[in-house]
Amino acid sequence: MYDLALGVEGLVHLEIGEPDFSTPQHIIDAAKRALDEGHTHYTPNAGYKDLREQIARKVLEDNGIEARPESDIIVTAGAMQAISSAILVTIDPGDEVLIPDPGYESFSRQVKFADGVPVPVQVKEEEEFRLNPKGVEKAITKKTKMIVVNTPSNPTGSVMTQRDLEGIAELAKQHDLLVLSDEIYEKILYDGAKHHSIASFPDMADRTITVFAFSKTYAMTGWRVGYAVGPKPIVKEMTKIQEFYVTCAPSICQRAALAALEGSQDCVREMLHEFSRRRDFMYNELTQLKRLSCVRPKGAFYLFPNIAGIGLRSEETAKILLEKGKVVTAPGRAFGKHGDNFLRMSLGTSMQNLKSAAERIRTMPLFKE
Repeated sequence: MYDLALGVEGLVHLEIGEPDFSTPQHIIDAAKRALDEGHTHYTPNAGYKDLREQIARKVLEDNGIEARPESDIIVTAGAMQAISSAILVTIDPGDEVLIPDPGYESFSRQVKFADGVPVPVQVKEEEEFRLNPKGVEKAITKKTKMIVVNTPSNPTGSVMTQRDLEGIAELAKQHDLLVLSDEIYEKILYDGAKHHSIASFPDMADRTITVFAFSKTYAMTGWRVGYAVGPKPIVKEMTKIQEFYVTCAPSICQRAALAALEGSQDCVREMLHEFSRRRDFMYNELTQLKRLSCVRPKGAFYLFPNIAGIGLRSEETAKILLEKGKVVTAPGRAFGKHGDNFLRMSLGTSMQNLKSAAERIRTMPLFKE
């Protein structure tokens, strides 16, 4: 969709999965100081010690996860590298990995990159797209090695409940499985929804790799800093791979990340307030269209409307939206075979752009009775 949109004027972009906000100024200032202070060299492979210590405090206070900064934490070049490394060091050829579908498209590709076998587990609209332990249990075989959890979810905006995660945890322990938990949208929650980290549940820390990032929470997508928390043996191997990938996460960006954790969190609350306004507006607009239905997302910054009433596949619908309505969206098929009746619409743009997009969608014959 991005390629199709190149060179086309007057488009409203709802396909881009990043905040449109600028990185908060105190984080930028910390990066500038880091340059002046000479933080322009290699860091330890796992990241600066003081950053890992601050991450340990953060995950204990916010996520209930006990982690030793010297052995259980690695700072990575974005969450993507953490996910990739975690899969590469744990998945052997032929191992099966259970993945939510629709879900973030990179999971299955990373598994294939490691010669593993991605196994989709359908998350259903009528269950708010939450990963159901019963569906997971049905998909488990003798070859299953890992379960992937993503809460809040990209692309659906679903937030798993404590009960959901307890069910997944019991299955992981019963079948001796690893869990890869992607929690990069942990701070973007609505309507009183609460975030739970599965690694904090009893006997789960030794079998869970939890991935976090600064990208979404602090509008730092271009800074490329993420981190993973997990069992010492796995983090040790991830650190080895990091040396051959990138040596270390960017030194200057790590100092900025430290400032993000240590500084005021008002910036996070302000962004969340704006995302909430945008979600409410766009949800109300979409649910007025009789050919669409939409689950009200409880997290992240996406809407995932059901377009089955239109009678076209998601890619075809997205192309018509682009060509006729000049609104760019992400086809749900890109997020798995069970996503083909959906489109992903990002709230990472201004309210003015969202109003323009809503008006264009509302007036298109495609969405009228």
